[in-house]
Amino acid sequence: MCIDQVVGLVKDIVQILFWLIAALIACLSYRQAKKSIFQPAKNEVFKVQIDTLQSLLKNLNWKSSIEAWYDSGLATSAEISLGREFKRFAKDQFDADMASESEEKLVSVGMIVSPSASGFRLIKGPADQAEGDDEFDHEAFSWETYSWETFEVSREFQQVTDLIEHALSDPVLPLSVITKVELLRDELHKSAMRAAEDLEQTVREFPRHYPSKESLKSADLTWAHNMRKERGEELFKALIELKKAIREYLRSDELLGSK
Repeated sequence: MCIDQVVGLVKDIVQILFWLIAALIACLSYRQAKKSIFQPAKNEVFKVQIDTLQSLLKNLNWKSSIEAWYDSGLATSAEISLGREFKRFAKDQFDADMASESEEKLVSVGMIVSPSASGFRLIKGPADQAEGDDEFDHEAFSWETYSWETFEVSREFQQVTDLIEHALSDPVLPLSVITKVELLRDELHKSAMRAAEDLEQTVREFPRHYPSKESLKSADLTWAHNMRKERGEELFKALIELKKAIREYLRSDELLGSK
């Protein structure tokens, strides 16, 4: 190979290396520029996420299952429902009108309807009996076999529900956190359903505890609250899972130097 050929080959190699290096530098410059352009936007989104998550946890600051039971509004919902059924029982069995001191403070803003709710039932009265035999033999309502059809929703319960629904509709929250918020929402509803089932068992005890109109004078429903099995345990567990997901997303342990 002559010198001219060697020189030409070297020039070609140098030129190829030049363009390869130029292409690499351009690629790296683009990636760096892309980071520089989008990093401020990512930082702003992250700030919004932190604000949203702080607001959510500030309102769901339950330290125990008992706090979850009360602060979620489940306790007031159960109390309103129990008071309503007790008043119905007293009126139905003894034509007595009952009232409680806390009745004005406990406000129902809606209700959960049982999946097995019948909607309507026929209550026979004097007019029905006067007509003689009825070709339809309807079973008489019995408090001993009471089945819940509606469960009252307190203002506090609705506020927590709205808070969770608002978080689910927030587009800035990461999917890993959204999934846990959905589980918390589902568990809140399940807890309410279990509280309604507790109500059902409690109401069935009314005839035994209050066999006469005279027994209503010293009515105390403390025993009814003690029968409750639902106390917010599963709801509190769902909140712990949400907090764990938030901590992992924010890498809180790494930032604080925890291992």
